[in-house]
Amino acid sequence: MKASFRPAREDDLERLLDLHTSAFPDPRGRPARTRNFQKNALGAFSDLYVLVEDDTVFAHAFLFPLEAWFGGARVRVGGIATVGVAPEARGRGLGSRLVEHLHELSLARGDALTVLYPFRQAFYVRLGYATTTSYRRLRLDPASIPWRPSMRARAAAGPDREALEACLAAAAERRTGTLARTTRAWESRLADERRTWLVVEGAQGVEGYVVWTLEQDEVHAATALQVRELAARTVAAERELWALVGAQRDQVAVVHADVAADDPIEHALVDPDRTRFGDGGIEHTLGEVASGPMVRVLHAARALEARGWLSDGALVLAVGDETLEVNAKAGRATVVPSRSEPHVHLDARTLAAVAFGALPVSRAARLGWLTARDARALALAEALLALPPYFSPDPF
Repeated sequence: MKASFRPAREDDLERLLDLHTSAFPDPRGRPARTRNFQKNALGAFSDLYVLVEDDTVFAHAFLFPLEAWFGGARVRVGGIATVGVAPEARGRGLGSRLVEHLHELSLARGDALTVLYPFRQAFYVRLGYATTTSYRRLRLDPASIPWRPSMRARAAAGPDREALEACLAAAAERRTGTLARTTRAWESRLADERRTWLVVEGAQGVEGYVVWTLEQDEVHAATALQVRELAARTVAAERELWALVGAQRDQVAVVHADVAADDPIEHALVDPDRTRFGDGGIEHTLGEVASGPMVRVLHAARALEARGWLSDGALVLAVGDETLEVNAKAGRATVVPSRSEPHVHLDARTLAAVAFGALPVSRAARLGWLTARDARALALAEALLALPPYFSPDPF
């Protein structure tokens, strides 16, 4: 049977709900799944695509038009999500074919790369995706946070919306992979009544905000605080936000917080595991290491020119059969074909890992993913391609 692809239609909805339920068998009912399709915070129903055989929908997936921060620049990316295949059609490669179709659409509309959160990494490795740097999920006693609040703190209010967006943008510019949140995404988060939003103020107004949810299994049971977002203009404001979390110590038994791989907060904590005990193998555990999303470069030259560059220099890359010269200056780069001897040889998947996944070049070399002309060439590539660890508070 020949497959075709098209945007989803309203009259597909019942079939889409059946496919979604079989692909994601969680407790969500059909109303919640309908909202996922029709009122998704990241895009519209028109961003949903389906694979059709003999007038029957057998697979669905979103291709969201997103922007994310890389090297201090906002880069157009295609966000692929909700990839599902009907159970009677699995094992025939339909999911792969639909994702490849989304790659073509994303490339045609000018995106530099695609990003997704995989249900299984191996499936997407075959499609050219690379892992990004991992992040850490800390589990700590709030009393282990050493700081006490000193700046004015208050609940966020409606007029703070612009300041909240500015704080997130300031934090995102220093990170890798954080999404540039759309108006719809902001409204969805702010409308969630389970979330507590607090801001800290300085001489220049709002300098940062923290968002958390509280969870309790039953009345009078221990309360857990999950930090959902923490964004600040300055490191001083960041410490203040952590101080607010620590100030919940009399009501909260444990704090869960996702932090980037380079976040130094763990060094400040004093006995974060004070209510837990270790074992013969490890005495003190602070949490877990988790995989981030996966990235795929759609067009090497376009992608390299789209990202920001943290240092100046020239680098020749052999990406598969293509040789490109990168000239970076003042945060931007030009990329042109070259016949010069490459400093580094790598494939497109490794390019995605080091240029957008924030994997250091030297680590990719240790894994055998790339080869450098010599030690100086390796050091040059390491310095020029470097990015902060990948971290985003907006998984999808």
